[in-house]
Amino acid sequence: AQSAGLAARQVWQVDAQGDAARLLTRSAGDVGGFELSRDGSRIAYLATDPESAEAKAAREAKDDAVQAGHPTRFSRLWLRDLRSGETRALTAPGLQVHDLAWSPDGVRLALRVSDGTTLNDYWYRSRVVLVDAASGALGATLEPRASAFPLQWSPDGTRLLYGHLGEHGMSAEPSVHEIASGRRVVLAGDWPGTLWLARWQDEATLIGQGQRGVRGAFLRLDAASGRWRELARPQIPYQAFTTARGGRSAYLGLRDDQPAEVWTLDRGRLAARTLTNPQVAGWKHGRLRELEWRSSIDGRRITGLLVTPPDWRGDTPLPTLVQVHGGPAWAWWSGWLGSWHDWAQLLSTRGYAVFLPNPRGSEGQGAAFAELARHDWGGADFQDILDGVDVLQEEGVIDPQRLAIGGWSYGGYMAAWAATQSRRFRTAIVGAGVIDIGAMALTTDTPDYLPGYFGDPVAERAGYDAHSPIRHAADVSVPVLILHGEQDKRVPLSQGEMFYRALKFNGTPVEMVTYPRGPHWLFERGHGRDVQQRVLDWLDAHLADDPARGPERGAAQ
Repeated sequence: AQSAGLAARQVWQVDAQGDAARLLTRSAGDVGGFELSRDGSRIAYLATDPESAEAKAAREAKDDAVQAGHPTRFSRLWLRDLRSGETRALTAPGLQVHDLAWSPDGVRLALRVSDGTTLNDYWYRSRVVLVDAASGALGATLEPRASAFPLQWSPDGTRLLYGHLGEHGMSAEPSVHEIASGRRVVLAGDWPGTLWLARWQDEATLIGQGQRGVRGAFLRLDAASGRWRELARPQIPYQAFTTARGGRSAYLGLRDDQPAEVWTLDRGRLAARTLTNPQVAGWKHGRLRELEWRSSIDGRRITGLLVTPPDWRGDTPLPTLVQVHGGPAWAWWSGWLGSWHDWAQLLSTRGYAVFLPNPRGSEGQGAAFAELARHDWGGADFQDILDGVDVLQEEGVIDPQRLAIGGWSYGGYMAAWAATQSRRFRTAIVGAGVIDIGAMALTTDTPDYLPGYFGDPVAERAGYDAHSPIRHAADVSVPVLILHGEQDKRVPLSQGEMFYRALKFNGTPVEMVTYPRGPHWLFERGHGRDVQQRVLDWLDAHLADDPARGPERGAAQ
């Protein structure tokens, strides 16, 4: 039972059987991150300031106006002695603490902090500092432009691992900071992929995890030089793993025919250690193929995936969905593609081909490749996608008369943009799509995101408008399905609404479905099921030779 005066979220300790629960924190504010000192005698934790009595009274009286840009409740660092129970705040009000890491000797902690409490501050406006565990004195800033990369001390406490946010905000550099000298070493800066995470193996070596092309990769990283060597290429891992001192690692891995399971990496060998969804082996799965093609603009290598029906023999062209990923600094991977957001397995088992391109601006080919989308959404990135469509159409995979485009977030943007720029697509599915880029820049919960691509949204509004689908809505002539969460703060609901109303004014066939309580990334099971069913039903209605019958599915049934 919750004790009086304590917040609902606390840190508990249990034994190996999950019993003998013991409360380790007694915080008036909800506890976020925490870490035990190495000797286990103290716990450092982050807790949000509880609502004051005055604020509570004002809220209950409905006299609770909020002044924008003036937060009053912060996530602060607290220290609790687990033997005596003595608890004290180590940071003052007015400083938001996002992450913490004890030094191995227990003398200090590394913190990632910001002056604001918003999601934008978390992603774009934070810095790394050290704090003395005894006095709470803040040291000098080690990194003024930090990314959300987790803080980690080397085992001997001489180095700190953190992330440096790139100039434009769409890439980051995992870096090792030598505390005594102040020297910063970028890890795998020349690796032609995207490094997601790194874990210390020992005082001099780290194991890194990331994506190169459409596949995952594990790397050995030298802390002193940043040099790298690839150890293994799993089909794809989740962005989470742990490493023992000898280098053996455990991670969550995916295959195209298997959802996430626990895998290990040991001396270069990969092995699955669990089977939590054995029923999946009895399902029919779409066939995944990894693709590469060259850009018609500059010859760059572009990667992607194709998923086709299980029993398709390649003798007839297929109705096809081009599904574009979000980001644009994100990427499709060669793994399980079955969820509310990943439609390829569902659609392929219903007779469709699904083409998943990673155009310029995507992750997986280094930071410079990810930054190629700056000032050019809907330009060369769109042409990269069309080039891939051309290759598959020439191979006889795609039926050009039954071709659709869709996606979520930036993928929704690209679907809307394609509908305004090309007559190749018979329909478009716009999931939480960016429709007026300039308007979104001024209304999103991450206002530093779009200026990294397009500059000042007031002074350089013409550049935003030139790439916005809303400015070309009169050119849409195909049916459009719009899907959007009603509580989306990233791409506000008004983005979908303006496209819906513009198409209605133009007399263009359009349907819009909204999801109550739905944020940018839907999480309710019913909403996820509805998205998938609507996508399937919409394609059946608009790509079929006979709309009453759906696409020819043949042996894929």
